[in-house]
Amino acid sequence: MKLILANCAVENGNRGCVALSLSTMFILKQLLESKNIPYTFYLPNSGHSEMGEHILRSGGLELKYIAIPDISCYNKRNSFKNIVQIKQFISTIQIYKHADAILDIGQGDSFADIYGKGRFNWIYGQYSLGTKFKIPYCILPQTIGPFNDSKLMKRAIKGIQYAKCVMTRDRQSHDYVKQLTPNKEIIECIDVAFFMPFERKTFNKDFIHVGLNISALLWHGGYTRDNQFGLTLDYQKLIRDIISYFLSMENVKLHLIPHVVGGERHIENDYAVSYDLYEEYQNDNLILSPLFLDPIAAKGYIAGMDFFMGARMHATIAAFSSGVPVVPMAYSRKFNGLFIDTLDYMDMIDMKACNEKQALQTVMDCFKSREEEKTSIKNRMQTVVQERKYLLTKKINDFLL
Repeated sequence: MKLILANCAVENGNRGCVALSLSTMFILKQLLESKNIPYTFYLPNSGHSEMGEHILRSGGLELKYIAIPDISCYNKRNSFKNIVQIKQFISTIQIYKHADAILDIGQGDSFADIYGKGRFNWIYGQYSLGTKFKIPYCILPQTIGPFNDSKLMKRAIKGIQYAKCVMTRDRQSHDYVKQLTPNKEIIECIDVAFFMPFERKTFNKDFIHVGLNISALLWHGGYTRDNQFGLTLDYQKLIRDIISYFLSMENVKLHLIPHVVGGERHIENDYAVSYDLYEEYQNDNLILSPLFLDPIAAKGYIAGMDFFMGARMHATIAAFSSGVPVVPMAYSRKFNGLFIDTLDYMDMIDMKACNEKQALQTVMDCFKSREEEKTSIKNRMQTVVQERKYLLTKKINDFLL
């Protein structure tokens, strides 16, 4: 089978986006190989500058895929400046013409206008190509919406209607899409990153190891730098309060664990913010985690924690899916839809509905009851998550075969 995996980023500093991509390939690999079906994965949005075959090896996992140009962004004015681009364009057209299906992960939550019109247009480019070449389209589990722009909403509805299979990763998205397209079958599944493999890292058992993921995007006030996501608390103050609380305990090692990383300072780079705080506090009980080269390594490190908090959703999914008591720090409804509605997991901070004092109290309470949280997570993994894994695999199988 020739499968186009749309909006799957692999070469990207956002380890959450990469986790979705690797998990998608891992699930498809397991399914197709179990049926002895040869396959090729084509990734038009991989992030690689070098086109062609790539192999990713991490944690005992090997994934092969072919990076192809994103021809949805080609136009006469800016493209085809050299013969190489023309050849790549023609060969990519042939890939689309002969593709068996497009499976689109939408970078998890980008089929919406929460990040702006430009991001939506980029994501929607693959829908346009699917329609143009009449390729069966599957919307993999993701957050869909919200749409405040009526024009973007109309385009989104058109894309949803075209898709042969539509899956969401949370109940709120399911209900939202059902309102937009009442006659369309919508399947509520779960985030594919729950099923990403990992190798648990171990730490000195003489201490309680607490992980804190700090979102640089929230630290800087969003892309607009003016509290873009409408938080009702001072995020920087809350982070400092959390750090001070845990550093006051001699038996706790607090790990700052970035999940969006890069070698340069920019508004999204969690590592830069974490590094600055690590240097500022100069405390032996404050640890800066390594800069992870892939999300599998990040998940393995997070899995070694005794307690975890974070505002990057896939950092919190890494904790939950590896059995670590976790407090998700929500800045959009994607958290509420997944953790509260789908998983019935209430130990969460809604940063759009509380102040710093209330948020810190939640952290303190959850830390004290972390063993109960651990039992609750184990139960959800064995029931809700497993049920949705079965449903996810079945729906993909029905779509492809």
